[in-house]
Amino acid sequence: MTRMLKGNAGRDSIEIVATSLPLFAGVRQSDLQTVIAQCSMISARRDTVLARRGEQVTGIFAVAEGSVKLSLRNGTTDERVLRVLGPGKTFAQASALLGEPLPYDALALRESKVVVIPTAAIFSLIEGNASFARQLVLKLAQSELELYGEMQSSTFMTGAQRLASYLAQLAGKDGAPGSCTVQLPFSKTLLAARLGMKKETLSRLLRRFSSAGLINVTRGEIDIRDRDRLNAAAEATSQLE
Repeated sequence: MTRMLKGNAGRDSIEIVATSLPLFAGVRQSDLQTVIAQCSMISARRDTVLARRGEQVTGIFAVAEGSVKLSLRNGTTDERVLRVLGPGKTFAQASALLGEPLPYDALALRESKVVVIPTAAIFSLIEGNASFARQLVLKLAQSELELYGEMQSSTFMTGAQRLASYLAQLAGKDGAPGSCTVQLPFSKTLLAARLGMKKETLSRLLRRFSSAGLINVTRGEIDIRDRDRLNAAAEATSQLE
């Protein structure tokens, strides 16, 4: 179930989200207020579909609260999770700007609020603000590079490499070189779909990583025991498949 928020409460939340988006960095306050006045906010319960594949969208979506899953489905069973987005992240840029149907489903994973930035407001800002136009171009270019990276991963990397790469990304570059603890941002079922594998395959790989001394799994936490070996497993043909 979704509902449109109205009144000052919704307007205040929209302003908070809009002013924090990197997309609007450098935009004059007066121009930003014009955009904010045209935005709306959707409140969605857990497991609510925000937008379906094949639908026309009226603008760019920005997650204000909660989390949103973007996914593709083959029938009713097989699912490939493209993204899991938290607060401050946007989606549907290409569909909104091109006037094309949405190529994926967007679903609220928990109680969520999403701001809709109308396409007309975006084009108006593009025409009158070179800085914003540049930010938007950079955002779309970044999305394209991420897509190429994911295509390479799904095409040429083994399941073990994809898992090792994902865990290495969670670990980041900070902290001790040997070990650290990371929190899985969502369930193993959803992680398996995100990595393009079955849940059983993910569980098997986690056990093998654990047996090999790379990680230790405790509920939603993963202790990475050796970052160097984990990075090596992500970059080379792994014996852990």
